[in-house]
Amino acid sequence: MDIFTEEQTSARFADGQTNRDLRDDVGAAEMDLRPDSETPQLEALRPDGGERYRHVELPAAPAKRGGAAGGGGPRLRRIGWRLALAAAALAAFGAIAPWAWKYLQSYESTDDAQIDGHIDPLSSRINGTVIRVHAEDDDRANAGELLVEIDPRDYEVAVAQARARLELALAQAASAKQDYAAALAHVRENDAANFKAQRDAQRFAVLLDQRVVAQNEYDQYIATARVDAAKLDSGREAAGSALKTIAGREADVDAARAALDQALLNLSYTKIYAPANGIVGKRSVELGSRIEPGQTLMFVTETDEIWVTANFKETQLARMHRGQRVTIHIDTFGRNYRGYVKNLPGASGDRFSLLPAENATGNYVKVVQRLPVRIVFAPGQDPDHRLHPGMSVEPTVWLR
Repeated sequence: MDIFTEEQTSARFADGQTNRDLRDDVGAAEMDLRPDSETPQLEALRPDGGERYRHVELPAAPAKRGGAAGGGGPRLRRIGWRLALAAAALAAFGAIAPWAWKYLQSYESTDDAQIDGHIDPLSSRINGTVIRVHAEDDDRANAGELLVEIDPRDYEVAVAQARARLELALAQAASAKQDYAAALAHVRENDAANFKAQRDAQRFAVLLDQRVVAQNEYDQYIATARVDAAKLDSGREAAGSALKTIAGREADVDAARAALDQALLNLSYTKIYAPANGIVGKRSVELGSRIEPGQTLMFVTETDEIWVTANFKETQLARMHRGQRVTIHIDTFGRNYRGYVKNLPGASGDRFSLLPAENATGNYVKVVQRLPVRIVFAPGQDPDHRLHPGMSVEPTVWLR
């Protein structure tokens, strides 16, 4: 009986029936083989039938729901639905593709960009000892705010000395002017005496021609006239020398005044102020430090003027120009800011490097260059000064 069932099961699997259908068929066959059945099939299975096993035709299994087995109806319907969906997708893609292409060609963007700004080094212009530091790292400073103080006593003494030298130079200049005035008075006196001596010499010359006076008297008046003329010339030269002395003294006054101004400047340099509104960073000065001229004490990062340096590929600059609208995405805050293209670059980044590439020798490999584009933020978007140099951004330049 088991062999009969196995043969029937194999036949049903060959016809494409499922396990459930086979179980139903086997159950029907068992019912037919019961002893009380009077069917011809059971008669054939009796021992006295002449053959131990005989082929018995069993009833056909009922048809599957949804169609005949092996007909493929659901599969064909699934293929039809898939083809319809693919056709609809292609139609939608064909309708959207021109608009998508137009949109993709309307902008250029890059992630090789960051915020830039002025970072002002704060250094000393004189040497001295630091007595006060009024700022720490990350402190906000306003333009003109006092940050560092240097011991001013040495420079106060220098100012006093410069004032004394200026007063001395002024006194010497005044004395030179008085000497010049005295020299002019002496010239006038000599001029008067010379005038009288010359007139006396002329009169005695006439009297000598008339033989009224003796020759020795005439010679005496001629000598006096010559002496007075020489005194007049000497007085004039002395007056000229006094005038030049005045010029020299006045130059000394100017030098002393300049020295005083320099001393006052050095005294003012003992107080170091913030050059602009910004944030203090990288402070390296401490109380009691001995500093020298040009030594950097700290840095002030300006917050009033910032911009974006975007390193676009050279192939992205074909339709880019000044004034184009820019959307700037700030990674830190996850929001967008408005801006515009301020300037286009004058050269690629490698042209400003310490060792620029030399393509005229050796093997050449073409590399797409990047050029820095300056993008400025629209005003009024950062009242709290939350944007700082070094932040990563992703600018999108709208070409239309």
